[in-house]
Amino acid sequence: MQTAARTEANNKSIAEFNARTSNEKKELQAEFQKKIAELEQKNSDMKKKMDEYKADSKEQWDAFKAEFNRDMDELGIALKDLTVKNNK
Repeated sequence: MQTAARTEANNKSIAEFNARTSNEKKELQAEFQKKIAELEQKNSDMKKKMDEYKADSKEQWDAFKAEFNRDMDELGIALKDLTVKNNK
């Protein structure tokens, strides 16, 4: 459930960023759209990775969870950095 909430929050951030960038110059819009597409794909891949994961042991689950959370944190930071750069 926590992963679903984080994925949904990322989707919301992406949608808000898309709405804010609609008034940018065409050149900037293209650049932002490329970055957004990359982040959307990563977010989608993370959700799929979690949905398809099958743990064989608690140790494997703990290792997967630590790596997954780190990747989700990095994605969140990338989204935040993109929105901050756009606001400047």
